[in-house]
Amino acid sequence: MFRALFRRLLIFQAVLICVAAGSYEEVWADPGSKEPEQSPAASIQAKALNHEAEQLYRHVEEGNVQAVLDNLRRVTGIFESASFQGLTGVEGIHALAESIMEMKEATTRAVQEPQDWMISAGKLRLATDSLIRSKDALWLQYYKVIREDLQLLSQYASQQDKAGMKRAYDSLDQHYELIRPAIVIQRKPEEVNMLESWLSYAGGLVTSGEMSAVERVVAQGEEMVNTLFGKKKDEQALAPLGEVKEPWTWQIVICAFILAALSFVGYRKYRGQLYTSKPLFPPKN
Repeated sequence: MFRALFRRLLIFQAVLICVAAGSYEEVWADPGSKEPEQSPAASIQAKALNHEAEQLYRHVEEGNVQAVLDNLRRVTGIFESASFQGLTGVEGIHALAESIMEMKEATTRAVQEPQDWMISAGKLRLATDSLIRSKDALWLQYYKVIREDLQLLSQYASQQDKAGMKRAYDSLDQHYELIRPAIVIQRKPEEVNMLESWLSYAGGLVTSGEMSAVERVVAQGEEMVNTLFGKKKDEQALAPLGEVKEPWTWQIVICAFILAALSFVGYRKYRGQLYTSKPLFPPKN
């Protein structure tokens, strides 16, 4: 009877360990590792869109309004027929759509505002490029520019130069707006929201002339920029215990180890009884 019970305990222990092992990989995997499946046509459509945006940018440099209008029609057609599934999220699609609309509006004012026309073309170019390049996207080249803006902001704040501080912040804001659609396409919404909240807060301090406060918050901005541009150290592969979504898995693991210990103790007791000499008949009273 004890042998049958021992076998059942071992079988149950094995089942629990297998279940826990199957859940182990899911629980301890990087939370951001699961990405939506990429549509088979998404990559082809993104490359076609980027090609048109690149041609559009060159035509803007040449001042060829008619060629830009032709490019815009093709860009709009590709965008409306494409899904870009797996390449970006809903926020990225919205940012891309806004860049296209902004380019259309800027083209109508191309003669009057050529500088805005060029900026809109650059913004669209960076946005479409970020769809096809995950690691070496063009917008990442603005890291040094953004850091220099932050350093100037801190420098002018420490020098009590309100006008210089305002120029540095305006430059920072303009450079960020240029790469914003590309950032939204590639980065997590919470990362984008954190930096934009910081920009809004810092802008308020600059406007009110609180130079000591501006100097203090620049360090926070630098950390956020480092994160956004992927300059920080890699995140740990294992999820923190507080972020594990299925704590019942750990209960299974602990239960399995407890059963293993009990099984081992029972087995030792069983073996001890097996090899201990016992009387064939119970003792007489």
